[in-house]
Amino acid sequence: MKARILLVDDDPMLLAGLKRQLRREFQVLTASDGPEALAMMRSSGPFSVVVSDFRMPGMNGIELLSRVKELNPDTVRMMLTGSTDLSTAVQAVNEGNIFQFHLKPCPSGTLARAIHEGIQKYSHKARETSHLEAFRKSIAQASEIQRNLMPKDRLEIEGLQIAGRSDWCDETGGDYYDFFTRSLNGKTCAGIVVGDVTGHGLPSALLMTTARGSMRERIANDGNTADVVSDVNRHLVRDVDGTHRFMSMFYCEVDPVDHILRWTRAGHDPAFLYDPHAETFDELAGPGMPLPLGVLEETRYEESVRAVAAGQIIVIGTDGIWETRNAQGEYFGKNRLLTLVGQYARQVPHTIVSSVLEELNAFRGDLPVEDDATLVVVRLEC
Repeated sequence: MKARILLVDDDPMLLAGLKRQLRREFQVLTASDGPEALAMMRSSGPFSVVVSDFRMPGMNGIELLSRVKELNPDTVRMMLTGSTDLSTAVQAVNEGNIFQFHLKPCPSGTLARAIHEGIQKYSHKARETSHLEAFRKSIAQASEIQRNLMPKDRLEIEGLQIAGRSDWCDETGGDYYDFFTRSLNGKTCAGIVVGDVTGHGLPSALLMTTARGSMRERIANDGNTADVVSDVNRHLVRDVDGTHRFMSMFYCEVDPVDHILRWTRAGHDPAFLYDPHAETFDELAGPGMPLPLGVLEETRYEESVRAVAAGQIIVIGTDGIWETRNAQGEYFGKNRLLTLVGQYARQVPHTIVSSVLEELNAFRGDLPVEDDATLVVVRLEC
């Protein structure tokens, strides 16, 4: 199939001659001025190449080619003109972003070769655009799938209210959170996990999805939080071998009947336990600073245990919150996070999460989001 080109000139005799010379090699359409050319772009486009005169009534060639670029950036733009003014050529290149500039009279063979080069350029750009669009669709689908893997933004079981949210800086994220119920020794406990993969974007999202699958599979079996995290680490080490990627994790289980909290950290910042009666925060750290997941297969993690009371709130986040900076270079910081939790402590966990992340966005202002931010809040009701 012949490539489609559009010739624009206010000289009907010139247009007729060019069309006669070029129609054996190309599918040639013509327009006598800028508005007619733009109308044809909308109704009959796209064209591989548009060749325009410079001096035309109403709209000159530079204005036309600039509009052509807006309508279809892939279309190759060329100028064929009798003007020999250097400033015109410079303006055409800078504003019309043209591919080639030819002076009248231009031999038909020279013009045909130039158009063939333009068509090759158009085909290359069109393929790039098509591949980019396909990639964007794939990323959008990956984002949708990953969002669907996340739990609902809140969970209520007897004695507990749980809410969480991840705000990603890209279409896909490396932050991970999940919550679920788990039966241990005949009791129903709530399991809550928050993870943070190194980096962000699609590679981190794939690793996050792998960790989620391993975690969901492991919790179906017996074992305490340290057993769960240790087993997930072994699986992850094999999956990330040679990629230089790893992830931090905070995993905890809450027994709402006996008021017991158990947790294990793998390279993740400690969570916090807020007592609204005393208005105090306790750091849920545990022994040492254990390695993140995916580093050493033989790493053995340890479980920490403490009693909790009705009304207390567990706060688990990722460093995308406290390491966010504003226009003045200030960090959001953990103190600001905890102050906000205390301020909204009387609200349900879902409202606490939403309010804190809205405050985080307001603090950042117009600066770009540089990291994923995840927050999970758990309240003991009785």
